[in-house]
Amino acid sequence: MRKYLRPSSVISSESNLKESVNIEDLELARLCARGDENARKEMYIRYAGSLYAICIRYVGDRELARDLMHDSMIRIYDTIGKYRPTGTLKSWMSKVTVNLLIDHIRKERKYQFVSMEREYEKIPEPSVEEMRTVPKDQIMRMVSELPEAKRVIFNLFCVEGYSHKDISVMLGIKEKTSSSLLFKAREQLSRNVRDYLRENG
Repeated sequence: MRKYLRPSSVISSESNLKESVNIEDLELARLCARGDENARKEMYIRYAGSLYAICIRYVGDRELARDLMHDSMIRIYDTIGKYRPTGTLKSWMSKVTVNLLIDHIRKERKYQFVSMEREYEKIPEPSVEEMRTVPKDQIMRMVSELPEAKRVIFNLFCVEGYSHKDISVMLGIKEKTSSSLLFKAREQLSRNVRDYLRENG
């Protein structure tokens, strides 16, 4: 498995490294590493939902996201012995899932990561106060509905906390392309949020 994620650099809405490590999770991880089927079922029940949310955020398609979530759980079961309590089990599982998603994106190569050279009208991003009035599930839906390339770049930069240099290495694209696609993703999200506020304000 490619080690794209560095534990010290990841910032994810699906994980929180500031959480204290749960003793129950340590025991759960230990039992899963030993192949305990009941422990693996419990891990699935606890975390499959949040991992699915990460997958849908990256790929947009529910059926594909479900398949990738299952693949992620298999990879987690296979590598759970590598988990160390430097962060929460949930954050570690999220990193494994994002790594798998990056592998999938690189393998499929169906996304067109093309830089957009022409000038676009700049749309002011919503304020923090405005964003707080938009339900989280609505924001996640907006992200999942971005065009594929914009969605991937937005997630890697804004959610996982990668630099454009990191992203260029991961996806085999130019830093300028990553920056351009992020700009367009933010612009589209800003427009969608403002439309939502106007319709629901």
